[in-house]
Amino acid sequence: MRPLRTLLGSFALLALSLSAGCGSPGELPRRIQQDLDTALLGESRQLLYVDAVSPASTGAALYPLQRGLLGWQLAAPPVPVNLGRNGVAPPFEKREGDGRTPSGLFPLRRAFGYQGEFKGRFPYQRVDSQDLWVDDVHSPDYNLWVRRGQTMASSYEELLRPDPLYKYALAPEYNEAPVVRGLGSAIFIHVESKRKPETSGCISMPEKELVQVMQWLDPEKEPQLLVAIAPALELASQWIESQLPADLPPEMALRLTQASRLLALKRKSGFFAAAVTLPPQVSQRMLEKGSWRPECPVPLEELSYLVTSYWGFDGRPHYGELVVHASLCAFVMDSLHHAFNGRFPIERMELAEAFGADEFLSMAANNTSAFNCREVPGRPGVFSTHSYGAAIDINPRQNPYLQVNPEAYPVPSGDAASGSSGDTALAAADFCRNNGSLCSILPAASASFLDRGDLRPGMLQADDPLLSAFRQRGFSWGGAWRFPDYQHLEYDIRKLNLVSGRP
Repeated sequence: MRPLRTLLGSFALLALSLSAGCGSPGELPRRIQQDLDTALLGESRQLLYVDAVSPASTGAALYPLQRGLLGWQLAAPPVPVNLGRNGVAPPFEKREGDGRTPSGLFPLRRAFGYQGEFKGRFPYQRVDSQDLWVDDVHSPDYNLWVRRGQTMASSYEELLRPDPLYKYALAPEYNEAPVVRGLGSAIFIHVESKRKPETSGCISMPEKELVQVMQWLDPEKEPQLLVAIAPALELASQWIESQLPADLPPEMALRLTQASRLLALKRKSGFFAAAVTLPPQVSQRMLEKGSWRPECPVPLEELSYLVTSYWGFDGRPHYGELVVHASLCAFVMDSLHHAFNGRFPIERMELAEAFGADEFLSMAANNTSAFNCREVPGRPGVFSTHSYGAAIDINPRQNPYLQVNPEAYPVPSGDAASGSSGDTALAAADFCRNNGSLCSILPAASASFLDRGDLRPGMLQADDPLLSAFRQRGFSWGGAWRFPDYQHLEYDIRKLNLVSGRP
C-alpha cells in the first residue's frame, strides 16, 4: 500500500495551477466553486464533491476538496468514478433496488475493507465472513451493519465478497438515524469492477485512488460527500424551500421549513409529498391536544410529519397532512403516490389535533388520519398501532369499523367457516346490516357502506390503487378481519426498529 506520495505531489501541482491563472488543469471549475460558495456545509473542511452533471449520468468526476482561508480548493486532481446503472436519484427520492445513486450531502465517518491494517487517520474496520449489511426493507435491521446470527433478515449483503469490490470501501451516512424503509441501503464508495463499471447505486473508483482518498481523509475535519445534481445543490443552499410547490398552503410550507431534517421527498406529474422530522409547531400542538403523551409507546423523535397530494371527492387535487412513524414515511408516501396516479379519492386529510385528538370526531368528519396515541377500543391498557404511527385510517365514512358483541355473533358455518378471512369479514358485515342493535358501526353515518358489493368512490377494495400499494409494502388491511375495520391499514410494529425499545 503506497503512502500519500501521490497526493503530496498533487498539492505541488495545485500550487502551480493556482499561480498559472484561470483555465489551468489543476483549478476547480468555476461553476463548482460558485455552487460551493452558497452551499451550507457546516464545519466541514474536507469534501468529496461528485460532479454528476445530470440525473442520467452513470459516470462522474470526484473532486477531493479542502477548505482553507481562501475557501474550497482542490486537494488533488479529480478522479473518474462510476455511478448507478440508472443514474442519480434526486435528493431523498432514491428507493431500494432502483439502481440509482442517491444525490445529496452525507457525512463520512467510517470505512471498511479486507485488509488487516490501514495507514491513515480515518476510522477503518477489517471485515470477515460474519459481517453483513441488511437490505431487507421489512427487517428491524434494515440498512444496518450486523454480525451473522444477530439478524433474522431475509436479505443482506456480505461485506467480505469473493471479488475485490469491497477490498476498500467508504460507508457514507446515507439513510441513517432514522432509517427510512425503502429509501435504499448499503450505499458505499468502493473499488470499481473491471467487468461492469456501473453500480447498483454505489459509487466506484479505481483502487489506487480510493486508497489515497481514504488516507487523506481526516475525521477531525468532518469530511462529507456531496453527490451533486441541480436539486441537491438547491437543497444544500436553500433548504426545502426550493422544493415546495407554489400552491402549497402557507401553514404546511411553514411547518416543513421549520423541521430540522428532510426524510423523504417525491415530485412527479402533479404529485408532491415531503416527510420531515416533527416540526416544533406540530409536536407542541400534539402535546397540547393530547394526541401524544409521555406514556405513549414511541417518543416524538421517532415520528415524522408528512405533507402529500391527494385527489378529493370533488375531482380536484388537494394537500393533506399525516404524522407517521419516521421509518415508514417513504412507504406511506409511495403508496399515496400510487393512489394519486390511480385517482383514488380521499375526502380530507388532517392531523388528529384538528379534532382534539378525538378519534370519533375524526371518523365522523370522514377524516383520513394516522398517528394518535390511544388505546384499542374495548381493550384498556393496550395501545393501538396508531400510537406507534404504524396505522392509517382511510375515508371512515366509506369504510366503516365494526364493533361486534362476540357472544351474540354466531359461529360461522358452512362456506363462511371454511372461506377466506375476507369471507368471514363479509359475513360479519352482513350480520351487522341485519342486526344493528348487536353491533356498533363507526362512524354511524357509514352504515349504508356495509354493503361492500355496492362499489362507491372512496371505498377500499382489494384491487384498488391505494389498498394494493399499501399491501405491496407490507401493510395489512382490517377489512379482512373477522370483525372488519374497513378503514384501517397497519404495519406490524414488531418489524419496526423502535428506539424506545418497547414491543
